[in-house]
Amino acid sequence: MGSISKPRPLDNQATTTSIASTTTIDNNDYHDRAAALSNMIRQDLIFMKKAMAEVQKYADQMNLRIKKTCEKFEELETRGGSERELGKLKKTVKKFKSQIPSKFRIHYADSEQRPNPWLDGSINRSSNQIHANNKADDHDNISQSLREGPKFEQTTAFEQFKISFLGLNSTLRVCLLCFLRFPEMVAIKKKLMIHWWIGEELLSPIPMDQKTGLLLRKTAEDLGNEFMDELIAKGFIEPIYKNCSLVVDCCRMWPHILSALTIVAERFVFRPICPPSFAQYYENRCLLNISEAIIDDMLEKFSEVNRLKILYLGRWQSSATHHIEVADNKILHGLKNMNQLRFLSLRGISMITMLPSFILQLTNLKILDLIACHNLEVVPDGIGLLKSMTHLDMSECYFLDHMPKTLGSLLQLEVLKGFVIGQSTDKKSCTIHDLIKLSKIRKLSIYTSSKEFPTNKQVCGLQRLKALQKLKISWSGCISQGETDDTPMQVRAQVQGHTTNLRRLPTSYWSDDPKFPCSMQKLVLECFPMMIISSSLLPANLKQLYIRGGQLSDLGPIASTTVNKLRLKYLSKLEMHWTEFRTLFPNLIYLEKVECPTLANFPCDENGVWMNNSQGFM
Repeated sequence: MGSISKPRPLDNQATTTSIASTTTIDNNDYHDRAAALSNMIRQDLIFMKKAMAEVQKYADQMNLRIKKTCEKFEELETRGGSERELGKLKKTVKKFKSQIPSKFRIHYADSEQRPNPWLDGSINRSSNQIHANNKADDHDNISQSLREGPKFEQTTAFEQFKISFLGLNSTLRVCLLCFLRFPEMVAIKKKLMIHWWIGEELLSPIPMDQKTGLLLRKTAEDLGNEFMDELIAKGFIEPIYKNCSLVVDCCRMWPHILSALTIVAERFVFRPICPPSFAQYYENRCLLNISEAIIDDMLEKFSEVNRLKILYLGRWQSSATHHIEVADNKILHGLKNMNQLRFLSLRGISMITMLPSFILQLTNLKILDLIACHNLEVVPDGIGLLKSMTHLDMSECYFLDHMPKTLGSLLQLEVLKGFVIGQSTDKKSCTIHDLIKLSKIRKLSIYTSSKEFPTNKQVCGLQRLKALQKLKISWSGCISQGETDDTPMQVRAQVQGHTTNLRRLPTSYWSDDPKFPCSMQKLVLECFPMMIISSSLLPANLKQLYIRGGQLSDLGPIASTTVNKLRLKYLSKLEMHWTEFRTLFPNLIYLEKVECPTLANFPCDENGVWMNNSQGFM
């Protein structure tokens, strides 16, 4: 045993001064930390009270809808409803059922015995056969005893699952195994899984067909969507549609499939080796925050793990009610040595005011997810050093008032969301013109406080983004009822006096030339500040148009024969009859109308949806 040296005597006065100073510092630190914790608790309690009020409101609305659906069902049973009527009602019931929290659905499903779709081989059928012969409800009816029984591996169901799993190509198997990171029966964003696969380098762009030599220009995301479709079609995962959308928004895996996949995964050494609040997998390559609400020292424990490719600290849950925060910005210093990172998500984490400068050393980073970092005030000026980045999402970062000019140096960038165009006159702020070198940009979302946006010069800049397919523009400071409308007087007078003649108004207030790039297929306008829209905002080949909120009162100038999907939400001033509307959009397949009270005689269902069945679905 080693000896302990005797301490040297200290000067009494110096000791007293040192102790007093240390005590003062410790007390100050204590009070600061206590005040910070008190503030966090207070904020959380306020948040929970508000959230529960919304939950109660939502429950009341759901009860009313379910009651009406029950009445409709009784009426159909009484008079003998047609197959079409019952099929339509079935879709409504399925939608309501999908909105019930998963733990209650599991409890109900486990309490009843129903057929197992794996037993009849339906997992190997085509997508159409699955939907025609096996209702999606079948998946939630697997008994708990089958999933947890000691002889589960010897059952026919498990053998058929194993055959189906081994029938996938090797890449698709690994993609499916990624679902083991998540709890059973939770809704997982499809986009999250695709980004995860990109981070794991399971997806790469396919510029051309190797056999035929034909140009495909298939992006990693395109390939990810194909993989997801195949996993859905073969029954491994179930799709979840947002509201009445025709596009899959989330997905989930049923407990019996997750159980079988867990057993099969053992040969891939794909088992969690971390505390339940975090999930970490094989060779420290991936780290996912499962349930931690406050990130304190957890990241420091992994700061020396320089093999991490994926670090998902933020909110992965589809609901925004899951709150996460950092106790201190210094926690992010744990990122310092993670130079192999390809996917970093800080989504929804509060109290992050700025990103550490050493994040610019993560030169392998492809995807940076900063969605809903509400306290984020600054994006580093040197972000242009991240030359490998393909996806940067800063949506809902409302404290950002400008963008660093070096964004224009990210030549591999394909997706840029939350791009801010403010009132800043700083020459270091990035403008639309600074983005023109980004030849690979496919998706762009812009947040602006300028009602004059876009000017002719800005439209010219956007026109040079030749690969742009989807554009979203959100204007801040929407005019609410009772506020002043800044629409020019001559336009306002004509609107008030001759609302029905707006379709013949000259559009000299905007220029028809230049136009948005013809490659654009989807345009989203939020809180549009004017009463009419220039036709220059409608690209020649536009397929999807979404308008949400704002002062719009007329659709005439943007009549289109190419638009087949249209969403109109919260447009209290938009006035039009159905027959007139159909002449403006003759090839429309899907319409969603929400809280547009002056759109008359629109044949939408109770969800505000109309679909042109004669032309098929998108």
